[in-house]
Amino acid sequence: MAPRRSAWHDSALDDVRPYTITAGRTRPKYALQLTSLLSPGPATGLADIGPEAEAMRLLCLISPRSIVELAGLRSQLVQVTKVLVCDLLDLGALVLTAPADIAPHEDTHLLEAVVAGLRRLV
Repeated sequence: MAPRRSAWHDSALDDVRPYTITAGRTRPKYALQLTSLLSPGPATGLADIGPEAEAMRLLCLISPRSIVELAGLRSQLVQVTKVLVCDLLDLGALVLTAPADIAPHEDTHLLEAVVAGLRRLV
């Protein structure tokens, strides 16, 4: 009988556990939101980053990415992604990008319809 695979098992990495990728760290250094947008920065001295962090940096070179998008593209836990992103922010390999200003939406009909629909669900 084959051993049962746990949710922590990643077939691409074989038996590498998340705490191995983050060097045992479980909490990110910065308060990052799932929608925090990241762009490449003017980094130097990137020789010490691991392959997982480098892959995330390369994804951000293509276009700005959110934390949740990086986690999904890399098939990693969000917490692992946040820890690695903090490392990349410290090195200047990534920078937080403010989202573009969104013009205020004067039409409240859509919001009222959403609220009415939610009330019908309850």
